[in-house]
Amino acid sequence: MKKTSFLWLCRLLVLTMLLGLGMTSAASAQDSFASSAQQYFAQQKSSQTAGEAQQIISDQNPLPYAVEYPVIGTESVDAKIKEAAMQLVTDYQTRYADAQAAAAEVSRPKQAAYLTISYTSFLTEDQLYNVVFTENYGETDSAASFTKYHVYVFDLKTGNPFTWEDLFRPSYKEKAEEYVTSYFMADEDTACRLFGGTQALSAGRGWYDSFTVSDSDIVFYFDKYSILPASCGAPMVIVPRDVFSGSYLTDPEEVEPEQPAADSGRVIDPNQPMVALTFDDGPSTGATNRILDTLEKYGVVATFFDVGYRVERYPQVTQREQALGCEIGSHSYDHKDFSTLTASQIQADHAKTNAIFQKVIGQTPTLFRPPYGSFNATVRQNSPYSIVIWSVDTLDWKSRNADSILASIKKEGNLDGKVILMHGIYDSTADAVETLVPSLLEQGYQLVTVSEMIQYHIGETPVQGKAYQYSDFR
Repeated sequence: MKKTSFLWLCRLLVLTMLLGLGMTSAASAQDSFASSAQQYFAQQKSSQTAGEAQQIISDQNPLPYAVEYPVIGTESVDAKIKEAAMQLVTDYQTRYADAQAAAAEVSRPKQAAYLTISYTSFLTEDQLYNVVFTENYGETDSAASFTKYHVYVFDLKTGNPFTWEDLFRPSYKEKAEEYVTSYFMADEDTACRLFGGTQALSAGRGWYDSFTVSDSDIVFYFDKYSILPASCGAPMVIVPRDVFSGSYLTDPEEVEPEQPAADSGRVIDPNQPMVALTFDDGPSTGATNRILDTLEKYGVVATFFDVGYRVERYPQVTQREQALGCEIGSHSYDHKDFSTLTASQIQADHAKTNAIFQKVIGQTPTLFRPPYGSFNATVRQNSPYSIVIWSVDTLDWKSRNADSILASIKKEGNLDGKVILMHGIYDSTADAVETLVPSLLEQGYQLVTVSEMIQYHIGETPVQGKAYQYSDFR
């Protein structure tokens, strides 16, 4: 099942070298970044079989970057490819500026970062031009990093982008999911480490919209830490084209309906007690991932009210929240007190935050927890969400102590119908969750999302513009 090809080996080599460069560049001084980038780019020519390589390298601290992109000789296509590469640089610079501004507010030291963008390219017999950018981001003084694929396919006969609708019927996603799931489950190492099990590979998550097309294969790309731990890198799966027999668009007018996504398998008994755990201010690579480890271990879910700039900075953590079936709500872009903002400022913050969620997880939130729990009529009227507060405040931000967090929950007594407030950025909270989750399960509580709590305890689907407050979750 695990097919090996020259293309596959070339891509693995590229990924290995790219990760090596990231580690080197993170430790290198400014004067060595450019030379390291040149050496790295020189070593990967075998994976670039279509187009002439162009380089843009800046070794200026604290934001050095190295970009290589191809020129194929078709003006409109070349312009789009270069624009895509440079947009990744712009995103990198914006992400860094926003993160540093947030760090300055809490007097954290500035962090240096680095970016490398390499590419793989090839051309099929029917003139489909494939370019895959591999974006590798890291910070010099922390473990924060990610690897993302950006896939582009063009039809050189027309100069237009080539999408799955040009090649497949919608049923191809089912066949892709079936093959890719079998691929990962056949390996004992990956089978037991998939975030959320096979749900991580669901066609509903959008993985099968981006692919490259060779004369014999379709290749699907998975970002680092999107479905597997970071140590597994950023996997790719090569699927023979004959797997999709019957899914090719031989008749463009014949359209098959999309199939509904598979059920996650969770069953909620409305007659049994339930409690909703919520985590604000994340995501973080440390505490949030530890919380997710506990949720995954016990097969339960929570609701994460994530801050936009942190979602932008740590997209792989938010993607893991989604992969485990957790609910993701908005907590604004950078945690301003919304009761002090004008209508236009509120609308601008929501628009900016929603764009980030759409980019990272392919959807926008339906729930909003205003920072500090502070809101007024202006916030209600200008927020396209249901507003959610809580009924149990653990004060974990204040105590920073797992025992204190657990004690604050225990003193509440009966937790049925309650929404517990914690924060996803403290190790002490992650420590508490490791004890709290099995304890709640032993007591017979079902762990549900906030939307599920509203559905089963209040008897309605969350209503846009409505505020669900302390009294609703008692």
